[in-house]
Parts: sequence; structure tokens; C-alpha cells
Amino acid sequence: MTKVRIKAQEFVADLRSGLDDAALMRKYGLSEVGLGRVFDKLIDADIVTLDELWNRSMVSESQITKAFVEAQQAIDELD
Repeated sequence: MTKVRIKAQEFVADLRSGLDDAALMRKYGLSEVGLGRVFDKLIDADIVTLDELWNRSMVSESQITKAFVEAQQAIDELD
């Protein structure tokens, strides 16, 4: 297993800029397990909080509404 070296400051900047898990894994060459380990290390080092990680994964109500409206518009265009 190859160890991946990640600069915490750069990773946290990407995390806070809104990169999702898939984008973080691609950029840093991580598996899901590896990403979880990075999150654990950042939490243990008090660099990020569990709340911060939890909140970034939540989808807002307005995002859901927008997705439904766009889906309906696409369906209407097909008719």
C-alpha cells in the first residue's frame, strides 16, 4: 500500500471551498477509506470539526427544490 502525502492546509482549503468527496478523492489519489482516514486525522488534530464535515455533506432545501424544478423543466421539454 502506497502512502499518500497530503498538505493539510491545501486539503482543508479545498474542503472548505466546496469540493465534494469524489473531487477530493480524485485530486489527492484517495480511496473512500483513505479519505475517511484523512478526515479522522484532521479532526484529531483539531484542524476541522466533525460538525464542519457533517454540514458540508448536507444538501440545502433550496438545492433540492432547484433540482426538482430543473428535472420537471427537462421533462416538459420532452413532451
